[in-house]
Amino acid sequence: MEPLGDDELLSIFKKIHDDSDKISFYQFSKQSLKVACIRLRGLQIQSPRLLKDILHASPYMVKFECNKPLQNTYMELLARSCPNLRHLKLDCRYTKFDFDFDDDGLCAVAKACSRLNEVDLDGRLHVGNVGVDCLVRSCKNLRTLNLSRCARVTDESLKSIGESNSLQRLYLEGCLISDLGLKYMAKGDLKNSLMSLFLKECVKISDTGICHLKQMVNLTHLSLSNCGVKITDSGVLTISQIPNINVLYLSWLINVTDTSLSHIASNCKKLKYMYLEGCDGITSEGVRRFAHHPTLKHLVLFSCRNIPWEDVANGLSVGE
Repeated sequence: MEPLGDDELLSIFKKIHDDSDKISFYQFSKQSLKVACIRLRGLQIQSPRLLKDILHASPYMVKFECNKPLQNTYMELLARSCPNLRHLKLDCRYTKFDFDFDDDGLCAVAKACSRLNEVDLDGRLHVGNVGVDCLVRSCKNLRTLNLSRCARVTDESLKSIGESNSLQRLYLEGCLISDLGLKYMAKGDLKNSLMSLFLKECVKISDTGICHLKQMVNLTHLSLSNCGVKITDSGVLTISQIPNINVLYLSWLINVTDTSLSHIASNCKKLKYMYLEGCDGITSEGVRRFAHHPTLKHLVLFSCRNIPWEDVANGLSVGE
């Protein structure tokens, strides 16, 4: 029987999902797998201890995923070994790590992997302004950036992000940003490139900051759900003036009323999807403004206490 070739070894390794089985397989054929990893283009891994040998042998890797703790030494190894990375997915939103990479580790990757165009850092609690600044300045082709629940990301990060002219999708859910940060974003080149902005649970922002978003003329997706009591009809009026909005999340904003719905129905002529769960300030009268809207396909009204189910059943709902 002929020994397995490099391609066969790599194919087997990709199909093993259990970490302990991966380690056993790796130990069984360590040298051969190193050779096979030269062809590796993407890696999703749960055991960082495997990285020392795999990354060294994977110079052409373009996608790396890991939701386990990664110390700076592993990030530095990734930087040295995989300069061709395009996609970096390190989200860990449901787990908190005491020992994890920080700005030093992120900077190492950003400087070495300047071709990155998608980075997901959701829940990495030790990432802060210095790391974000380095990432945005080093990676000129960055298209998607997820900083949701990064507790050390503040308005200073948004100052750097606002200077980007390539970023199209930005996730800041649960970040400690304020109106000043939104002003920073709207002042720079970002206003011409950004298409999707997710601000869910950013409770420090208000109508004052939201007003700056009208400068982002190419914005199509906007989420303000769960942003608290400081967002009212005044802020929504500004949002309705953004010409290309087609997906809008306003769920659980208790100070949004029928006045907001009137502005949106009149001005947002490209709107397709709108989410209004838990908006206790709206009524059936406000929703009727969308009866003849030219593009609206989907309107979510779950848990809106002032909209009786009888109205919905009788044809008040729009689209699906």
